[in-house]
Amino acid sequence: MGAQSPRAVERERSIDPEELRTAIAAVESRASSSSDLPPLAPEAHEAATAALRLLRHRPRSEHELRERLLTKDHAPAAVDEALERVRIWGLVDDAEFAAEWVRGRRRRRGRSRGALERELREKGVAEFHIAGAVSDIDETDDREQAAELVRARLARRPVDSGRGADLQGERRRLVAFLARRGYPTGLAMTVVNAELAAQVSP
Repeated sequence: MGAQSPRAVERERSIDPEELRTAIAAVESRASSSSDLPPLAPEAHEAATAALRLLRHRPRSEHELRERLLTKDHAPAAVDEALERVRIWGLVDDAEFAAEWVRGRRRRRGRSRGALERELREKGVAEFHIAGAVSDIDETDDREQAAELVRARLARRPVDSGRGADLQGERRRLVAFLARRGYPTGLAMTVVNAELAAQVSP
C-alpha cells in the first residue's frame, strides 16, 4: 500500500465531536495553578467558558464561534482573548474543522464539492483551508457520488418503465434531488439519464 497523502493524514487527525468533548473536559478539569498560561481577564474568562459550552455541542469554525460569542454580548476584545486561548488549547482549528465537515457531509448527505465549498465559506473558513479540505474531490468523484445517490433513491422507489409520463416525472424529481445537494444541472441530467436507462434496460 502506498504512502498516505498529507491531506489524508490531516483528515485522520481531525477531531470528532466525542474527542472534542473529551478535550474540553480535560481543559475544564485542569487546575489553573497547573497551567503555564497567564490567567484570562474576567470578561475573557466568561467568553472562553461560553465558547467551551458551544463547542460541546459540535465543532465550529473560528468565525462561527466568534459570531456566536459576539451575539451573546461579549466584548470584541474579550472574544479575541478567549479565542486565542481556545486555539492554544487545541479546541478550534479551521483546517481540521473543514476536513471533518467535508468528510461528514459527503458521507451522510452526499454533498457535491461545490456545495461543500459554499457551506464552508458561509461558516467563514478561509479559502486555503477550503481548498485543502476538498482537494481529494474531483468531477469524477462527484459523478460517482451522484450516481450512488440516484441508485439508492431508485432502489427505494422503483421506476415504472412502461409509462413515459411517470419516467419524465421521475427524471425531473431526481435532477431536483441532486440539485439540492449541489450538483450542477448538466452533471445531474447526465447521471440521471444514465441511471434511468440502466433501470429500463432488459
